[in-house]
Amino acid sequence: MPVDPARILEDLSPFYRREEFPVLLHQYETWSESRPLEGCRVIDASPVFRNTCAKYAALLAAGADLTAAVSPVMPHDPETVALLGRYGIPVAEAERTEGPYDVVMDCAGALSHVLSRCGYVELIRSGAQRYAGCPQPVWMVDAGRIKQIETCLGTGESFFRALEALGAESGPGRTLVVIGCGKVGRGIVLHALSRGLNVTVADVEEKPLPAPSASFIHAADGKALSNAVKQAFCAVTATGRRHALSGVIDPAVTRSSGVLLANMGVEDEWGPEIPKERQLNGGRPLNFILPDPTRMCYIDPPLALHNRGAVELAAGRARPGIFPPPPEIEEAFLSLIRSRGSVPREMLDWIS
Repeated sequence: MPVDPARILEDLSPFYRREEFPVLLHQYETWSESRPLEGCRVIDASPVFRNTCAKYAALLAAGADLTAAVSPVMPHDPETVALLGRYGIPVAEAERTEGPYDVVMDCAGALSHVLSRCGYVELIRSGAQRYAGCPQPVWMVDAGRIKQIETCLGTGESFFRALEALGAESGPGRTLVVIGCGKVGRGIVLHALSRGLNVTVADVEEKPLPAPSASFIHAADGKALSNAVKQAFCAVTATGRRHALSGVIDPAVTRSSGVLLANMGVEDEWGPEIPKERQLNGGRPLNFILPDPTRMCYIDPPLALHNRGAVELAAGRARPGIFPPPPEIEEAFLSLIRSRGSVPREMLDWIS
């Protein structure tokens, strides 16, 4: 039997203040009484790190019969996985799991093959292709505004925190190349500009840049991109596409210059021509070298939205196919963050 979820929150208290995870705490407090997942078999493939335990506490408080899944797709912290065993939460290998479960809570499509009675909740954009054509409901967390708090604000912050953990100097005046200007790339650019860095953005389409001081290169212009990377202190990919730079970037650039190469996407974005040993963290998402790959205040909202999707599916309040979280639910979350959370209001204004 799992431990009392209150024990999990007690164990987290030395690491996080209550205002750092107001939405998950609200779910824990509310669901402890309403028990919306009473008796539901739920499997959750969220990346297993210390702050993910607050998510599990809310699901257990809701009455879920919870299993955590780990997969080769996403990194995890072995110490936290071992801790789940002590909490009485079973841990399964995603690729060997069959089900059925009442609700499958997925990440990057690692559990898309698992049978589900009520449907699926997918956490990140790269998992969407696994669910194309799925006849069951697929609650897509990444399709809403809330996910931008993690991907734009949180991932941008953790990129620089990871660089600092490796001893890399990222002070004012240095040049950073950001390849891909979606939510993750934009967040990196915003944090880079706030640190006084010179920023060059490369993308396959020219988009409005976060600041006029940032410069733009078309990502298909291999010569210009290779030259920009050669002159930077660091180049980071955030395209969301596997092997996005294969055949574009000149591999000689990475051999002849001391530029740091980083990836913030789930897939290998630099491509097979760039050796893994030449990339920080072996080409895996750089922030996953940290105990908390995303700070609790930024990961709290999307993890809570992932949880809420499970409740909505279990209650039958969903339609077939891939769909975004309802705006009214996201607005309720944002209201909680503004009133009880620690994310500065001006940072919340950055998300669209």
